[in-house]
Amino acid sequence: MLNADGVVWVDKIGEGMLRTPVVMPAADAERMLRLVASEVLVELNPQSPSLSAKLPPPWGARLQAAIPPIVDAPVFALRKPAGIVFSLEDYVSRGILTAAQRDALEFAVLAHDNILIGGGTGSGKTTFANALVKVIAEDTTDRVHIVEDTPELQCAAPNRLQVLVQPGVHSWRDAIMAAMRFRPDRILVGEVRDGSALELLKAWNTGHPGGIATIHANDTRAMLDRLCQLIEEIVYPAPRALVAQTIQLCVHIQRDKTHPAGRRVSGLDRVHPLGPDGEWKLERIA
Repeated sequence: MLNADGVVWVDKIGEGMLRTPVVMPAADAERMLRLVASEVLVELNPQSPSLSAKLPPPWGARLQAAIPPIVDAPVFALRKPAGIVFSLEDYVSRGILTAAQRDALEFAVLAHDNILIGGGTGSGKTTFANALVKVIAEDTTDRVHIVEDTPELQCAAPNRLQVLVQPGVHSWRDAIMAAMRFRPDRILVGEVRDGSALELLKAWNTGHPGGIATIHANDTRAMLDRLCQLIEEIVYPAPRALVAQTIQLCVHIQRDKTHPAGRRVSGLDRVHPLGPDGEWKLERIA
Protein backbone atom coordinates (compact mmCIF):
# COMPACT_ATOMS: atom_id res chain seq x y z
CA MET A 1 0.00 0.00 0.00
CA LEU A 2 1.23 3.49 -0.90
CA ASN A 3 -0.04 6.45 1.11
CA ALA A 4 -0.08 10.08 -0.02
CA ASP A 5 3.10 10.78 1.99
CA GLY A 6 4.95 8.32 -0.25
CA VAL A 7 5.49 5.70 2.45
CA VAL A 8 4.96 2.07 1.40
CA TRP A 9 3.26 -0.32 3.84
CA VAL A 10 3.02 -4.12 3.55
CA ASP A 11 0.43 -6.42 5.12
CA LYS A 12 1.75 -9.95 5.68
CA ILE A 13 -0.15 -13.00 6.89
CA GLY A 14 0.73 -13.65 10.51
CA GLU A 15 2.63 -10.36 10.87
CA GLY A 16 0.03 -7.68 10.18
CA MET A 17 0.66 -4.19 8.80
CA LEU A 18 4.33 -3.21 8.57
CA ARG A 19 5.90 0.11 7.56
CA THR A 20 8.74 -0.38 5.10
CA PRO A 21 11.74 1.93 4.58
CA VAL A 22 10.63 2.43 0.96
CA VAL A 23 9.45 5.89 -0.10
CA MET A 24 7.94 6.20 -3.58
CA PRO A 25 8.00 9.63 -5.26
CA ALA A 26 4.61 10.90 -6.41
CA ALA A 27 5.82 11.21 -10.01
CA ASP A 28 6.90 7.55 -10.08
CA ALA A 29 3.62 6.41 -8.58
CA GLU A 30 1.53 8.38 -11.06
CA ARG A 31 3.63 7.12 -13.97
CA MET A 32 3.05 3.52 -12.82
CA LEU A 33 -0.69 4.04 -12.41
CA ARG A 34 -1.08 5.66 -15.82
CA LEU A 35 0.81 2.71 -17.34
CA VAL A 36 -1.63 0.28 -15.71
CA ALA A 37 -4.62 2.37 -16.83
CA SER A 38 -3.31 2.30 -20.39
CA GLU A 39 -2.87 -1.47 -20.21
CA VAL A 40 -6.49 -2.04 -19.15
CA LEU A 41 -7.82 0.58 -21.60
CA VAL A 42 -9.31 3.01 -19.07
CA GLU A 43 -8.70 6.71 -18.44
CA LEU A 44 -6.90 8.03 -15.38
CA ASN A 45 -6.93 11.80 -15.10
CA PRO A 46 -8.30 14.57 -12.83
CA GLN A 47 -11.76 14.04 -14.34
CA SER A 48 -11.54 10.26 -13.74
CA PRO A 49 -9.19 10.00 -10.74
CA SER A 50 -10.02 6.50 -9.47
CA LEU A 51 -8.64 3.25 -10.88
CA SER A 52 -9.60 -0.37 -10.25
CA ALA A 53 -7.70 -2.94 -12.27
CA LYS A 54 -5.92 -6.27 -12.39
CA LEU A 55 -2.22 -6.25 -13.21
CA PRO A 56 -1.20 -8.38 -16.21
CA PRO A 57 0.64 -11.71 -15.68
CA PRO A 58 2.76 -12.86 -14.00
CA TRP A 59 1.59 -10.76 -11.05
CA GLY A 60 -2.16 -10.83 -11.50
CA ALA A 61 -2.53 -8.59 -8.45
CA ARG A 62 -5.65 -6.52 -7.81
CA LEU A 63 -5.06 -2.76 -7.86
CA GLN A 64 -7.15 0.02 -6.35
CA ALA A 65 -5.69 3.50 -6.84
CA ALA A 66 -6.47 7.20 -6.86
CA ILE A 67 -4.79 10.41 -7.97
CA PRO A 68 -5.44 14.11 -7.25
CA PRO A 69 -7.77 15.92 -6.82
CA ILE A 70 -9.52 13.30 -4.64
CA VAL A 71 -6.25 12.62 -2.79
CA ASP A 72 -3.21 14.79 -2.03
CA ALA A 73 -0.85 12.57 -4.05
CA PRO A 74 -1.10 9.24 -5.92
CA VAL A 75 -2.07 6.33 -3.66
CA PHE A 76 -2.70 2.65 -4.28
CA ALA A 77 -3.29 -0.73 -2.69
CA LEU A 78 -2.08 -3.92 -4.36
CA ARG A 79 -3.57 -7.26 -3.34
CA LYS A 80 -1.69 -10.35 -4.46
CA PRO A 81 -3.69 -13.50 -5.19
CA ALA A 82 -3.24 -16.34 -2.69
CA GLY A 83 -0.19 -18.44 -3.46
CA ILE A 84 -1.70 -21.60 -1.97
CA VAL A 85 -5.21 -22.79 -1.16
CA PHE A 86 -5.66 -23.63 2.52
CA SER A 87 -7.91 -26.51 3.50
CA LEU A 88 -10.43 -26.51 6.34
CA GLU A 89 -8.02 -28.82 8.14
CA ASP A 90 -5.35 -26.10 7.89
CA TYR A 91 -7.77 -23.71 9.60
CA VAL A 92 -8.26 -26.25 12.41
CA SER A 93 -4.52 -26.79 12.86
CA ARG A 94 -3.98 -23.02 13.11
CA GLY A 95 -6.72 -22.67 15.71
CA ILE A 96 -9.05 -20.59 13.51
CA LEU A 97 -11.72 -23.31 13.35
CA THR A 98 -12.71 -26.00 15.82
CA ALA A 99 -13.00 -29.59 14.63
CA ALA A 100 -16.77 -29.37 15.16
CA GLN A 101 -16.97 -26.25 13.00
CA ARG A 102 -14.92 -27.94 10.27
CA ASP A 103 -17.25 -30.95 10.28
CA ALA A 104 -20.31 -28.68 10.13
CA LEU A 105 -18.88 -26.75 7.19
CA GLU A 106 -17.93 -29.89 5.25
CA PHE A 107 -21.41 -31.31 5.86
CA ALA A 108 -23.00 -28.03 4.70
CA VAL A 109 -20.95 -27.93 1.49
CA LEU A 110 -21.74 -31.53 0.60
CA ALA A 111 -25.42 -31.04 1.50
CA HIS A 112 -25.59 -28.17 -1.02
CA ASP A 113 -26.30 -25.54 1.61
CA ASN A 114 -25.91 -21.92 0.49
CA ILE A 115 -23.09 -20.34 2.49
CA LEU A 116 -22.45 -16.63 3.03
CA ILE A 117 -19.00 -15.57 4.24
CA GLY A 118 -18.69 -12.15 5.84
CA GLY A 119 -16.01 -9.89 7.27
CA GLY A 120 -14.15 -6.66 6.77
CA THR A 121 -11.60 -5.76 4.10
CA GLY A 122 -8.52 -7.97 4.40
CA SER A 123 -10.14 -10.31 6.91
CA GLY A 124 -9.54 -13.34 4.71
CA LYS A 125 -13.04 -13.91 3.31
CA THR A 126 -11.83 -15.04 -0.11
CA THR A 127 -9.11 -17.27 1.33
CA PHE A 128 -11.71 -18.94 3.53
CA ALA A 129 -14.09 -19.26 0.58
CA ASN A 130 -11.31 -21.04 -1.31
CA ALA A 131 -11.11 -23.62 1.49
CA LEU A 132 -14.81 -24.39 0.97
CA VAL A 133 -14.37 -24.46 -2.80
CA LYS A 134 -11.59 -27.00 -2.25
CA VAL A 135 -14.16 -29.32 -0.63
CA ILE A 136 -16.40 -28.98 -3.69
CA ALA A 137 -13.52 -29.73 -6.07
CA GLU A 138 -12.22 -32.74 -4.14
CA ASP A 139 -15.44 -34.38 -2.94
CA THR A 140 -18.02 -33.74 -5.67
CA THR A 141 -18.38 -33.90 -9.45
CA ASP A 142 -20.50 -30.73 -9.59
CA ARG A 143 -20.32 -28.23 -12.44
CA VAL A 144 -19.21 -24.97 -10.82
CA HIS A 145 -20.00 -21.52 -12.23
CA ILE A 146 -17.95 -18.66 -10.71
CA VAL A 147 -18.76 -14.96 -11.12
CA GLU A 148 -16.15 -12.35 -10.09
CA ASP A 149 -14.86 -8.96 -11.08
CA THR A 150 -11.29 -10.04 -10.28
CA PRO A 151 -10.32 -13.73 -10.43
CA GLU A 152 -9.63 -14.61 -6.78
CA LEU A 153 -11.65 -17.76 -6.15
CA GLN A 154 -9.45 -20.74 -6.93
CA CYS A 155 -11.31 -23.84 -8.04
CA ALA A 156 -9.68 -27.09 -9.16
CA ALA A 157 -12.96 -28.75 -10.14
CA PRO A 158 -12.59 -30.26 -13.64
CA ASN A 159 -16.04 -29.01 -14.71
CA ARG A 160 -15.94 -25.29 -13.97
CA LEU A 161 -16.62 -21.98 -15.69
CA GLN A 162 -15.28 -18.63 -14.48
CA VAL A 163 -16.90 -15.43 -15.78
CA LEU A 164 -15.55 -11.92 -15.14
CA VAL A 165 -17.75 -8.89 -14.62
CA GLN A 166 -16.76 -5.84 -16.67
CA PRO A 167 -18.42 -2.53 -15.73
CA GLY A 168 -20.30 -1.07 -18.67
CA VAL A 169 -20.00 -4.30 -20.63
CA HIS A 170 -21.17 -7.21 -18.48
CA SER A 171 -22.61 -6.23 -15.09
CA TRP A 172 -22.94 -8.34 -11.95
CA ARG A 173 -26.65 -8.70 -12.61
CA ASP A 174 -26.02 -9.72 -16.24
CA ALA A 175 -23.46 -12.30 -15.15
CA ILE A 176 -25.63 -13.91 -12.48
CA MET A 177 -28.71 -14.00 -14.69
CA ALA A 178 -26.66 -15.57 -17.49
CA ALA A 179 -25.12 -18.10 -15.10
CA MET A 180 -28.40 -19.99 -14.82
CA ARG A 181 -28.31 -20.68 -18.58
CA PHE A 182 -24.90 -22.37 -18.41
CA ARG A 183 -26.31 -25.47 -16.66
CA PRO A 184 -24.44 -25.01 -13.35
CA ASP A 185 -24.80 -27.24 -10.31
CA ARG A 186 -23.46 -24.45 -8.10
CA ILE A 187 -23.11 -20.69 -8.55
CA LEU A 188 -20.26 -19.05 -6.61
CA VAL A 189 -19.86 -15.28 -6.36
CA GLY A 190 -16.64 -13.51 -5.39
CA GLU A 191 -18.42 -10.70 -3.56
CA VAL A 192 -22.04 -9.57 -3.31
CA ARG A 193 -21.96 -5.80 -3.58
CA ASP A 194 -25.05 -4.43 -5.36
CA GLY A 195 -28.62 -5.16 -6.43
CA SER A 196 -27.46 -8.33 -8.16
CA ALA A 197 -27.96 -9.88 -4.70
CA LEU A 198 -31.62 -10.33 -5.69
CA GLU A 199 -30.70 -12.33 -8.80
CA LEU A 200 -28.29 -14.44 -6.77
CA LEU A 201 -30.99 -15.12 -4.19
CA LYS A 202 -33.40 -16.23 -6.92
CA ALA A 203 -30.76 -18.40 -8.59
CA TRP A 204 -29.85 -20.15 -5.35
CA ASN A 205 -33.53 -20.69 -4.57
CA THR A 206 -34.58 -22.06 -7.97
CA GLY A 207 -32.63 -25.23 -8.57
CA HIS A 208 -29.03 -24.07 -8.04
CA PRO A 209 -28.29 -24.60 -4.34
CA GLY A 210 -24.84 -25.12 -2.88
CA GLY A 211 -23.58 -21.61 -3.59
CA ILE A 212 -20.87 -19.63 -1.83
CA ALA A 213 -20.53 -15.85 -1.74
CA THR A 214 -18.72 -13.22 0.33
CA ILE A 215 -20.10 -9.98 1.74
CA HIS A 216 -18.82 -7.07 3.84
CA ALA A 217 -20.40 -7.00 7.31
CA ASN A 218 -19.52 -6.85 11.02
CA ASP A 219 -21.16 -10.08 12.23
CA THR A 220 -23.41 -12.90 11.03
CA ARG A 221 -26.65 -11.03 11.74
CA ALA A 222 -25.34 -7.93 9.99
CA MET A 223 -24.46 -10.12 6.96
CA LEU A 224 -28.15 -10.91 6.44
CA ASP A 225 -29.08 -7.26 7.03
CA ARG A 226 -26.48 -6.18 4.48
CA LEU A 227 -27.81 -8.66 1.93
CA CYS A 228 -31.27 -7.15 2.39
CA GLN A 229 -29.88 -3.63 1.95
CA LEU A 230 -28.35 -4.66 -1.38
CA ILE A 231 -31.58 -6.31 -2.51
CA GLU A 232 -33.45 -3.10 -1.68
CA GLU A 233 -31.45 -1.33 -4.40
CA ILE A 234 -33.81 -3.24 -6.72
CA VAL A 235 -36.97 -4.00 -4.73
CA TYR A 236 -38.34 -2.65 -1.45
CA PRO A 237 -38.85 -4.08 1.07
CA ALA A 238 -36.37 -6.95 0.82
CA PRO A 239 -37.97 -10.41 1.04
CA ARG A 240 -36.53 -11.30 4.46
CA ALA A 241 -38.40 -14.60 4.59
CA LEU A 242 -36.87 -15.61 1.25
CA VAL A 243 -33.39 -14.61 2.49
CA ALA A 244 -33.82 -16.78 5.60
CA GLN A 245 -35.11 -19.64 3.44
CA THR A 246 -32.23 -19.39 0.93
CA ILE A 247 -29.15 -18.79 3.11
CA GLN A 248 -28.44 -21.82 5.29
CA LEU A 249 -25.11 -20.88 6.84
CA CYS A 250 -23.36 -17.62 7.75
CA VAL A 251 -19.63 -17.56 8.52
CA HIS A 252 -17.99 -14.40 9.86
CA ILE A 253 -14.21 -14.02 9.93
CA GLN A 254 -12.25 -11.09 11.30
CA ARG A 255 -8.73 -9.88 11.95
CA ASP A 256 -7.43 -10.54 15.46
CA LYS A 257 -3.96 -9.31 16.41
CA THR A 258 -4.05 -11.44 19.55
CA HIS A 259 -4.56 -14.67 17.59
CA PRO A 260 -1.43 -16.51 16.37
CA ALA A 261 -2.94 -16.74 12.87
CA GLY A 262 -3.88 -13.04 12.83
CA ARG A 263 -7.58 -13.79 12.31
CA ARG A 264 -10.36 -15.90 13.74
CA VAL A 265 -13.82 -17.16 12.87
CA SER A 266 -15.99 -14.92 15.06
CA GLY A 267 -19.31 -16.49 14.11
CA LEU A 268 -20.63 -19.64 12.47
CA ASP A 269 -24.44 -19.68 12.49
CA ARG A 270 -27.14 -21.79 10.89
CA VAL A 271 -30.03 -19.70 9.59
CA HIS A 272 -33.56 -20.82 10.44
CA PRO A 273 -36.88 -19.57 9.00
CA LEU A 274 -38.03 -16.21 10.32
CA GLY A 275 -39.94 -16.16 13.57
CA PRO A 276 -43.38 -14.56 13.90
CA ASP A 277 -41.68 -11.26 14.81
CA GLY A 278 -39.84 -11.20 11.48
CA GLU A 279 -36.42 -11.29 13.16
CA TRP A 280 -33.50 -13.50 12.08
CA LYS A 281 -33.26 -16.81 13.92
CA LEU A 282 -29.63 -17.91 14.11
CA GLU A 283 -28.23 -21.02 15.77
CA ARG A 284 -24.57 -20.81 16.79
CA ILE A 285 -22.34 -23.74 15.82
CA ALA A 286 -19.61 -24.03 18.45
